[in-house]
Amino acid sequence: MRYPLEKAFEAAARQGYDGVEVWGGRPHAYGPDVDERRAEEIRGYAEKYNLEIPMFCAELLSYPYNIASTDAKERKETTEYLKQSLDAAARIGAPGMLITVGHAGYGTNRKDNFRNIVGVMKELAEHAQKREVDIVVEPLTVQESNTIVFLDDVLELFDAVGSDRVKSMLDTVMPMTNWETYTEYFEKLGVGRKLAYIHLEDSSGVDQYHKPIGTGILDFDEIFALIRKYGYDGWISLELISSYIREPEMASGMEIRKVRRFMNGC
Repeated sequence: MRYPLEKAFEAAARQGYDGVEVWGGRPHAYGPDVDERRAEEIRGYAEKYNLEIPMFCAELLSYPYNIASTDAKERKETTEYLKQSLDAAARIGAPGMLITVGHAGYGTNRKDNFRNIVGVMKELAEHAQKREVDIVVEPLTVQESNTIVFLDDVLELFDAVGSDRVKSMLDTVMPMTNWETYTEYFEKLGVGRKLAYIHLEDSSGVDQYHKPIGTGILDFDEIFALIRKYGYDGWISLELISSYIREPEMASGMEIRKVRRFMNGC
């Protein structure tokens, strides 16, 4: 985020990545900013560097947008923002838009929070259908949210919204931190059905912090064994956040070199 977006495409192409997950925040691709002119620029980066754009990541982890807000005005503004973000995803040619559902606040109750979330998601799902873009819901850790955290929260959301356009993903930090199993993500979401994406990074096992591969407790030989076992052949994104911001280009090079060892046989 401290470099222009084209820098990400240039570095990714040179280092051997297949695509770039585009961040939906300024200065890269904030949804309301992505008019046809800006979208043409971003599509041009993909064409110039021979890369795909597998995902548009709408910025939702910071103020002022929150799907789970108890304030009706904030939810309405969030809905409109995410519709604009779906428009942006469609314009740049991304097949999916990644979202998170934030913390509804202390002193709230799950029944009301879930009803508020479903109301937003149903409206978004209708717009996603029109734009032919999937909404990919990323569960968070218990440190980050009290709404859509566990895998069963996601499955309950699927049932309540009832749209084929709403899917989910595996972030390798979440099962470890939330005391869930990786196997259940593959089996309950289903490869080729609702499991639409993977974020790959290491974990301390105790918090939401995303660590460089090889610096935490995860066994990536076994994670890739599960990927092979269940036949997942979708996108795997190396989510370079937190500790990577000091030297992002160097970090992206180091991460792909590490992961190539695990990719053998996938």
